Amino acid sequence: MPNKVDLKPIYHLWIIGFIYILPLLITNSPYYDDIGRSVYGYFSWGIDGRPFSDIIFETIDLGSPATDIAPFPQILAILIMTTLCYFIHRYLNPDHSLGWLVFTPIFLSPFFIQNLAFRFDSLTMSLSVAIAALPLFFMRKTKAKLFAVSALCAFISLSLYQASLSVFMAAVCLYTLFSIKKGSDPYNLLVEASIAALGMVTGYIIYSQLIVPFFVTSDYANGYNQIISSVAELYNNISVTINVLSSFFTGTIAIVFIVIGLLATLGLIKLLIITSKSTLSNGRKAVSLLLIIASLAVILVCIPGPGLALKSMPIGPRVFVGFGFFISTLLALISFISTRHQCKLNVIYCLLAVVSFSYMATFTNAMKSQDKLADRIVYGVTNDIVKIGYNNIKTITIDGKSLYSPIADKAIQKSPLMKQIIPSYFDGPLAWGIVKMTEIYSGKEQPAPARQNEIIAGICEMQLITDAGLYKTYFSNGDLVVSFAFRECK
Repeated sequence: MPNKVDLKPIYHLWIIGFIYILPLLITNSPYYDDIGRSVYGYFSWGIDGRPFSDIIFETIDLGSPATDIAPFPQILAILIMTTLCYFIHRYLNPDHSLGWLVFTPIFLSPFFIQNLAFRFDSLTMSLSVAIAALPLFFMRKTKAKLFAVSALCAFISLSLYQASLSVFMAAVCLYTLFSIKKGSDPYNLLVEASIAALGMVTGYIIYSQLIVPFFVTSDYANGYNQIISSVAELYNNISVTINVLSSFFTGTIAIVFIVIGLLATLGLIKLLIITSKSTLSNGRKAVSLLLIIASLAVILVCIPGPGLALKSMPIGPRVFVGFGFFISTLLALISFISTRHQCKLNVIYCLLAVVSFSYMATFTNAMKSQDKLADRIVYGVTNDIVKIGYNNIKTITIDGKSLYSPIADKAIQKSPLMKQIIPSYFDGPLAWGIVKMTEIYSGKEQPAPARQNEIIAGICEMQLITDAGLYKTYFSNGDLVVSFAFRECK
């Protein structure tokens, strides 16, 4: 039996994945939280409800304090994601020789770029996605085994990265669509999907009772624990989701996806016709048609995932893990159009891969230029600190947000989604640039937000130290302000 397994696709996927992530590895830049973990040596995923991330990373990092072992976690992350795509292909669509291309958006998703950019988190995020998809491979097993695996995988996945929960249902829905295409009994499919969903809910309940009360202590995580209580809040979250997605579907990318959407519609129509003309009884045909529509609706909801039900909906691209599965669903529908013209349809999948490679390259070059800009600011402000006297400065406050470099600005003009993934290290209270300054022993504490507002309100009474064009620095009574707000003081 092992000799009959075609391993060529997995080698192709590994190569594609490595080439795709290569720009990130070459850029080799810490990304947001990476800076704090590298400088201060903390793990601290547990306080956000991800204790298994602490355990895994402390193990491969050989204990505390946290040290940067990139690009090892990122390489492991892309290997996990590409291998997952291979097994999904082998389980759902093994007869299509290049069918593995259908599942490449799972890791080529523009929204997943941010997950891969994290030098620390990328590994556990990818592992969470793979574990969330694992029940897919137990759909044809006994009911008890499917339920147990679903509950266990949901629990582990949540304990690694909560946003991956959307992957669970997206994988089940993909299985349902492919099974209906192959003429599987819809009643059995409905039972399997229901058991998997029940297992997922059970896993979530166990997580909420065992992990949340004992580990979640950060304000960041607690802010995302409140469920919406009105239809108006749901509408607002839907509106936010549409705004985030529309920031990606622009220009040439929008045209490419319009073509993909139209072809996927043809594939859906073909699937509906095949189902309605099948030899199944009318009752089974009706259930099959309902399962098709329900699966597509659920996969659509899986784009924002569990965040859709939260009062404070997270809108960072990294939480839109389900987007890649949504695009894979569109490509799967396209593959349903014809079995005779698979080679022609493969061109569409390859075109989408080219778009993804271009997007990744644009992001990494913009990030590299933004890093150079941040370094310029760090060294400029450090010189000001030397000028004033290191011991004379007690706090640093960031006023406003630093501009994007021209290269990053052009990337954002082309695709506004880039604004959310290109790092801005000097951004008001979220000033990772201050942490970057600690790398060269020139960083200082930031005051509490209320105190920062007071300091900024009196900025015109402070001494102007430097007007660097890009920013101005002010100093008074131990407080240094780096202002990007271009304020005019008279």
